[in-house]
Amino acid sequence: MRRIPVAAIPVLASVLTSPGVFAADFRALDFNAACDNLPAQEAGLGSKPFDERLPSGFQYAFRARDMDRDVVVAYACKEGHFFRGAYIFAARDEADATALYTALKRRMMREWGAPSYDFASPGHRRKMQSAGAALARSDTQVAFWNGPHSEAHASVAVPSGERGWRVSLSFTAEE
Repeated sequence: MRRIPVAAIPVLASVLTSPGVFAADFRALDFNAACDNLPAQEAGLGSKPFDERLPSGFQYAFRARDMDRDVVVAYACKEGHFFRGAYIFAARDEADATALYTALKRRMMREWGAPSYDFASPGHRRKMQSAGAALARSDTQVAFWNGPHSEAHASVAVPSGERGWRVSLSFTAEE
């Protein structure tokens, strides 16, 4: 039987206990985990504090990088335990939002399979057209996935007020 050299034990211990080594439900946390150490865990992943107004419904937010872009990473906690996380990307314009949404949707399809409901599907388009709705491209850039114990949601948000184009990918624990 091979033994681990004594000098390697501290390195191995730090690797096994560092954030991001084991897959979490969302970045630093598994669903229902305590949120009290979240800033330190996110810092360990290389993120920076988000010092602006928090995104609606979230108690923690950080600046990070994903998909070669800046992203706001947000966490929602209820009674001190994690239940929803989101990646919120700013986009330059509609074309940039569409390209980013398409890339996020492809990534989700690789990791989670086909969406459980896709607003771009022919069935959804027919349903909306039969109701008399005229669909803009952003109206069809919404998709949902059902995982074993959570739901994922990707969408494009059109500019509103002072906020520009935005693309988000969120993960919510099932109750």
